[in-house]
Amino acid sequence: MTVNIESKDNPKIKYAMKAADDRTFRRKEGVFFASTSKVVADILDFGFEHRMIFVCADVREKHMDKMPGENVFIISRRVRDKLSEGKTEDGVYAVFSTRSVRAEKVLESEKLLVLQDVQDPGNMGAIMRTALAFGFENAVVTRGCADVYSRKVIRSSMTASVKMNVLKVDDLAAFTADLNKKGFCTVASCLDGAKELEEEKIPRPVALYIGNEGQGLGRDVIAACEKRVKIPMSGKIESLNAAVSAAILMWELK
Repeated sequence: MTVNIESKDNPKIKYAMKAADDRTFRRKEGVFFASTSKVVADILDFGFEHRMIFVCADVREKHMDKMPGENVFIISRRVRDKLSEGKTEDGVYAVFSTRSVRAEKVLESEKLLVLQDVQDPGNMGAIMRTALAFGFENAVVTRGCADVYSRKVIRSSMTASVKMNVLKVDDLAAFTADLNKKGFCTVASCLDGAKELEEEKIPRPVALYIGNEGQGLGRDVIAACEKRVKIPMSGKIESLNAAVSAAILMWELK
């Protein structure tokens, strides 16, 4: 049975907006917000539990047959405009429960992606989309990274950010030292003292490190890594976008 929601002040709509806009609320409640029929369907198909799904009355006939039987709400145009972030959204929204990630699961990986303070949601999403495409199913991120559960990261990653196993750490240099002890080949993407990737032999398991868009990896993190690599370039440009660099390096390590 579906229920109609006409008011923007409905408690369920307020809850959904907090899930969409408030990182602290998402973490506390264990939820995330997703938009567009394609993204919502993809997350449902992956097996995530939905708390609530909203379908605009204008597109009800097009999408309702694809929706689960419970906790689905029909919303007015006014409510849709409240939930929507842009014209490309098609009137389908959802709140999902997050999944817990065990550190042991992440560290069982043969290929690990490590991100330090990648702040731009577009870059974060692009990196994670590429990572999943190239078989990097596990990632470690610092607290300074864009939230993998933000609607922008989810959309730009084409849902990869919620499908990956993502572990958050506070002290990345100490974590890197632990990875070295566990037998990982820790590889820093940087310029100073780095060899071109093709000159290095990279054994498995491997942990590839990508740093902040402007500052790169911290000096302490680079010092903790076993290897330093760079991408050969013409010399007419100093560096590549973080997402582009990550894509090239993950392709070479896939």
